[in-house]
Amino acid sequence: MPDTLSLNRYIRIKPIYPVYQLDETRFRIGAQAGVTVDITDPYGQLWTLVKALDGTRPLGEVVSAIGAAYPGIGAEDVLAAVRDLDGRGFLEDAGPSPYDHGELSRYQGNVNYFSHYARLSSSSRGQLQDKLRSSHCVLFGLGGGGSYILPMVLAAGFGKVTAVDYDRVELSNLNRQLLFREDDIGAYKSAVASRVAKEVNSDVDFTAVQRKIESEDEVAELVRGADVAICAIDEPPFVAQRRVNAGCVRESVPYVTGGSFVTRGRLFSVRPYESGCMDCLHLYYSRSDPRYLSQLAGALRVELGDVTIAFAPHIALIASMICGEAVRLVTGHAEPIALGRQIDVHYETGQLEVMSQWPRDPAGCPVCGDGADAAAFDVWQHAETP
Repeated sequence: MPDTLSLNRYIRIKPIYPVYQLDETRFRIGAQAGVTVDITDPYGQLWTLVKALDGTRPLGEVVSAIGAAYPGIGAEDVLAAVRDLDGRGFLEDAGPSPYDHGELSRYQGNVNYFSHYARLSSSSRGQLQDKLRSSHCVLFGLGGGGSYILPMVLAAGFGKVTAVDYDRVELSNLNRQLLFREDDIGAYKSAVASRVAKEVNSDVDFTAVQRKIESEDEVAELVRGADVAICAIDEPPFVAQRRVNAGCVRESVPYVTGGSFVTRGRLFSVRPYESGCMDCLHLYYSRSDPRYLSQLAGALRVELGDVTIAFAPHIALIASMICGEAVRLVTGHAEPIALGRQIDVHYETGQLEVMSQWPRDPAGCPVCGDGADAAAFDVWQHAETP
């Protein structure tokens, strides 16, 4: 008998799925399209089993109770039905969890969410939250995107968070940077972040770094030993993201980056030496689009000055997707949606679109490969001067 079905184990139908009868011969588990299952049960045997799997008694007692109620059903029949329910994702361990009570109950909602992805083979119901609480996230930027992302990574329960920014709070920030208040105008964003972090989640080991990122060496220093990084800086445009890419790849730290434009948001993620990195993306575009390098050169020469295009609901949407992608990269509870793919969110329609999907380029990329295709990077020479 597999250890996951030890007769001494307490097992239950996941509380996130309601169980209810539809009529005398059918019942339903779940209440969400794609998850809900209708079960035909003319003799009530499965209904009796499902109701018995409430986590209040060990599996051995459940097996005995079903056998007593239906003498023609043997123990292996009951265990086969339990395995089937587990295979459908409806069962979880019902043993005591530190997330049920006390200080850690703040994460109970997270644990319940993650339980959707768990099977009885999981060592504990809070296994994925445990993983978050032992992980370090480095956030670059506390502006439009970063000011939304920071409270989310704090609430998610990353055990350690480092936030990096150099700027001060301005009145013009307050239309979309909801981390800050009017009384914070003139203060360093990093200082405000330190205060807010304590107020939001004192369980997190939080560090604010007052620094403007001007090199990949600085990025590598800050992400060394981290589990994931988030790039929410955009100054200088394109160049800042390349610095974060290079530093993260050097230290083999996965990262997510993205931003908000006029009517679209965009994100992508990188797992160094597995997926294509940002410089691989540059090579991909330079080879597939003959206009790309001249367009990039023009964009690098443009000075936007004081023009700010930022609408809070849209920024919140892309920021939440970026944070969700970071959690996926750390916990593995679901596959990352933007790994080696540029995902665009159309604000006007609500649609998602894969703008590009590119492979790793180990022969040409100077960051995650041998860098043989150096000529394609000449366009960056002047732009990368701090």
